[in-house]
Amino acid sequence: MDRALEAVVKVAVESVKSLGGGVVLGLGSGRTSAAFIKSLAAEEGPRIVEAVIPTSIQSEAAASEAGFRIGSLYNYESIEIYVDSFDQCNVSGDLVKGMGGALAREKLLMRLARSVLLIGTEEKLVEKLSIPVPLEVLSYAAPAIPRLLREKGWNVRVKTSEGKSGPVVTDNGNVLMLVEMGVVNDPPLVERELKMIPGVVEAGIFPNRGYKVIVGMRDGAVREIT
Repeated sequence: MDRALEAVVKVAVESVKSLGGGVVLGLGSGRTSAAFIKSLAAEEGPRIVEAVIPTSIQSEAAASEAGFRIGSLYNYESIEIYVDSFDQCNVSGDLVKGMGGALAREKLLMRLARSVLLIGTEEKLVEKLSIPVPLEVLSYAAPAIPRLLREKGWNVRVKTSEGKSGPVVTDNGNVLMLVEMGVVNDPPLVERELKMIPGVVEAGIFPNRGYKVIVGMRDGAVREIT
């Protein structure tokens, strides 16, 4: 684990530990989230955390293998804290997330959680968001979505992965696409425009809604984006 990642994982672990016992933890997906849950387990996390509600099969497996009890929204109405990473973050704390396909579940748990902690490393911090935006769409709508978005001047392509033919399919059974729109000057507006399109399940633009965003720097320091 490099110094930047180690620094933000430590902040996340201490944030969960500070809540005491009986914590219901929402867990995001990806390499950073997996590193966090593994480190939390080493710090007596299974004793502090009553249950982990994961956002993907990947994060469920990581939490289970680390010794945590897996919960769901059927048996837990509230989440004390949600911890996740991001694909890109601007200086205002707006985010692009969901390259792994868990964006709809991630956005839901972020809305349900009492507090949200998002962690990432320095190379993901930019002045303005600019990477392609993940888009989860109904498979039925997949052929039409590119045409609808081209009307707005945006290019769309299906996300594929190495070693697999065809599109990436989310844990919800939907198709993952990437919207190339260049610099995102108004994240809340773009989020609304994308979600207004019939067939779109969720958009990977996450405007900062009071989230705590921590960025790990190469020298091991951390920067909080507010």
